[in-house]
Amino acid sequence: MSSRAWKWALVSAPMALAVSACMGWGGYPHAKNIHESQLIGTWRARKCDTTVTLKRDGSASATGIPTEMRLDGKITQRVSGDGTWKIDEFGAEQQLDLVIGDEHTPFDLYRDKGRLLVALTVGDPDDMNACILTSKQRNRS
Repeated sequence: MSSRAWKWALVSAPMALAVSACMGWGGYPHAKNIHESQLIGTWRARKCDTTVTLKRDGSASATGIPTEMRLDGKITQRVSGDGTWKIDEFGAEQQLDLVIGDEHTPFDLYRDKGRLLVALTVGDPDDMNACILTSKQRNRS
């Protein structure tokens, strides 16, 4: 690589990281003003083989939530069972806070072309391992 290319890489890498940090996982913007009614239902991530069902009374059930993942994306530990959920504030963003047994799992909330996404970062955020859960319900504004 030429010295000019190296200089460009050194200058552009921090800018790219700063932009992606502002946007959230995968460049999706953080969802704002989410209400509990928008999260009620069943959320799935096929890639991670994970299902989370959130009920109106604050109860939840989940199967296959990854708690540990290798660098190559292979899931090594999961949690399943019944528990509770709520929306929490984390800094300027909202999160879905899910508790299954002793396992407390925070999910980030994003938008993709108006569609609500529920995202779980597994392990070190620098490894960029995430499960993106979606719901088939269409009206989630």
